[in-house]
Amino acid sequence: MPRNARRSAWSLGAALVVLSGALAGTAQATPAGPVDLGTLPGDDSSSVLAVNEAGVMVGTSSAGRDPRHDHPVRWDADGLITALPTPGGSEGQVRDINQNGVSAGYVLTANTAVPARWDAQGQVTLLQFPPGYHNATSFAISDTDVVVGNWLTPGNEYHGFRWDPDGQVTDLGVLPGDSWGMAEDISADGRIIVGVANRAGTQHPVRWVDGGPITELAPQSYNGGAHRINAGGVAAGVLKETSSGPPVPATWDRDGTIHRLDWPSLYSVWVYGIGSTGYVAGFGYYNPPKPSAVVWDPDGHLTVLPDSGHYPDVEDIDGAGTAVGNLDRHATAWFRTGERVELGMLPGGNDSSAYRITDSGRVVGSATTAAGKSHAVYWTLR
Repeated sequence: MPRNARRSAWSLGAALVVLSGALAGTAQATPAGPVDLGTLPGDDSSSVLAVNEAGVMVGTSSAGRDPRHDHPVRWDADGLITALPTPGGSEGQVRDINQNGVSAGYVLTANTAVPARWDAQGQVTLLQFPPGYHNATSFAISDTDVVVGNWLTPGNEYHGFRWDPDGQVTDLGVLPGDSWGMAEDISADGRIIVGVANRAGTQHPVRWVDGGPITELAPQSYNGGAHRINAGGVAAGVLKETSSGPPVPATWDRDGTIHRLDWPSLYSVWVYGIGSTGYVAGFGYYNPPKPSAVVWDPDGHLTVLPDSGHYPDVEDIDGAGTAVGNLDRHATAWFRTGERVELGMLPGGNDSSAYRITDSGRVVGSATTAAGKSHAVYWTLR
């Protein structure tokens, strides 16, 4: 069925899709891994936050717990760790990496957080603040090296910002009547930024296109947000169209056209990832009180992922519809065939979780060691 002809209302056909997904069995195949990505010398934990299709990963290597000291790091496709420079400070995080190996995050100085861009060789550039702006963090980077994040204005209000590769930085502003706005993700070509804004105590989904001003994604909603966008510029999120209405998971095409995803429940649902071809992964109370991990296909049809009665969570999804997350604290992959695969743990460990998956089959996440420390890891599905 073409996407623009998809049914937005729940039907018996949608219910059958849900039930068939819930009854699917567990696969016997065993993926490769996990591979322990380790830490920098002197640190005791690590976390991988993003990965590109070449398998290059970024995240943090950390020491201590309260307080915890984070150091930005990159791992090559073979898992070799490299510390990234933090001029003006000794701590920071790297939050995203693009297909060219350029990454974005921030450095903590003595006074504030400063957005940082590291090139493929690890050389760093820090954002130069306009007067009065401070405490800024970068969250995403396009394949054209445009960085987006959020900062505090001279009036101590949160605004999104856009940082172009030529050094120009733009305050993304807010809509009339809004008290703040935040940028959360960006398309691969750098043309579409999505996020959330606040009006009278409720949030609503917004975006910025081609460097233009902030616009509210239609329809105007009582509450919601557009939290994720795929490389092609299709955004995903959840909204409530009225204060008493049900939550509506949705995607928005590049032109802003909304497509409501099937959700026959009156209870909460969250969207966590959208794949390159339009598969969407989320989590919600389809049949409360127990939560369910769920997937929508590109036509918006819902599948409840099989969980054998355990507590599930799903974090991301690839272009083939393979979702990853954890099931009762065991890293897990769910395939569109209905197969479910436990990804495995480190020797002596008792906990693992998958956070991201690439179309090339690399899954990144975390797992505990025999000493009880959380380390960044990766698995290979194919």
